[in-house]
Amino acid sequence: MLLKLIIIFLLILFIAFYNVTPNIMDSDVMLVILIVLLLSTILFFTRNEKINALKGQFLKHSNLVVLGLLIVHFQMYADFILGYTGMSDSFIWVNESIVIKSMTLATIGLLCFYLGFLSYNKDFKRNGGKRIKPQYEYISVKFLMYISTLVLLIYFATVNPKYIMGHYGAVQKGAIATYMSLLFNLLIFGVIIQSCRNLFARNKIPKNFIEYTRFMGFHLLLVLGIYLLSVLISGDRGPLITFGLCYISGYFFLTKRKLSFTKGVMLFSVGALIITILGVARSFDKNLDFNQKINNAVFHSENEENSILPSTKELAVSIRTLHYSVNYISQGNELLYGRFQYQHIMASLPFSYIFNALIFEDTSFKFKGPASFVTWIHQGDFRTYGIGTSAMVDFYLDFGLMGVIFGMFIFGFFIRFAEVNFYSYSYLNLFSHIFIIVYLCNAIYISRSSVLFGFRTVVWILILLLINKYIFNKKLTK
Repeated sequence: MLLKLIIIFLLILFIAFYNVTPNIMDSDVMLVILIVLLLSTILFFTRNEKINALKGQFLKHSNLVVLGLLIVHFQMYADFILGYTGMSDSFIWVNESIVIKSMTLATIGLLCFYLGFLSYNKDFKRNGGKRIKPQYEYISVKFLMYISTLVLLIYFATVNPKYIMGHYGAVQKGAIATYMSLLFNLLIFGVIIQSCRNLFARNKIPKNFIEYTRFMGFHLLLVLGIYLLSVLISGDRGPLITFGLCYISGYFFLTKRKLSFTKGVMLFSVGALIITILGVARSFDKNLDFNQKINNAVFHSENEENSILPSTKELAVSIRTLHYSVNYISQGNELLYGRFQYQHIMASLPFSYIFNALIFEDTSFKFKGPASFVTWIHQGDFRTYGIGTSAMVDFYLDFGLMGVIFGMFIFGFFIRFAEVNFYSYSYLNLFSHIFIIVYLCNAIYISRSSVLFGFRTVVWILILLLINKYIFNKKLTK
């Protein structure tokens, strides 16, 4: 309760300060904001955890989400204060007059996330929740595995060969290959989720991770391994994180075991280094082979990155999307009043773009989503590349400051719901199970994406699993 009161008090102060922020990049002011944010974050992570199942558990939704939010929305400010970057870098700061305003907005958003998180209260025993006897029914995933294999073959048959050979970001996959990779993503997530439910149904709880991989099956491991190898060579990094988290999340859901802080930090450090090297590697000459790119990237990472956290700097520069958005609205342009949130929700329905044309007059590229809109702000109608978005931008463009306050509060509330239910109960209804896994696997990248973007994935996986149950497992459901 005391922590909530402290956060509410800080929110009142920052909301008042938001309207009178200085229009220069005052490092002293930025340092004060950063210190207050750091202290509140320390209090958040060192609070008394009342749920035993979550005590000492590193692999939690909140840990990954907050980590992503801190990197994307605050690392570059820390770099500026420490002298790693200067105010002349317009690529990052966009407009000096809105930088502290943007930093204050991001601080308000993170504090609202903390408040929403702490506001979730589940009425169950404080010993971590009563283990409920599994109530799952066994639903075969053979059909989903066969389809995923076929989809993977179609993907390799239609994807642009240059894309696979390391030209990620320079060439497109191709229309068919793009749809196949999306469908493969949904199928694999569905297989892993249903397989875990099947293991509970048969009371087969793995004793260790090796036994878990055996229970999940060689077919899944083979198909997933082949796809991720192609992703690695192409230079993409997102699927390595999301699929990796999805696969290991099943083990922790089944066993309720804990990943210690030390092991978690070690795994994160190694993962961040690998992901950064891949990111740097893809920026080199596309005519170099994969090994040459990796060798050059390792040398580059060791000698050229100046940052408080060099391995996450590429992720951290996404703060420029918030700067572009705040600068755009500060110039007197109108908010979008929920358009992007509506589109995120409607995107879960097939052919929902038809309704967009009926509701909105302008359906050009810039209104496709927050990332497209920020790209348009930056480059106008003649874009050459995308610059992405962030969780704060998603709410800010729609509703301004109030959107960030309420959006991040609700986001924090549901993240607490997700991690409490993931580790406290053995039984979850299908929708909750899918929601919890999807948002765990995308926890880090949500900070540079849209909060509701994952909702579409949740709905589509749900539809796939229901089709698998009621059409391809009809005998079991009779």
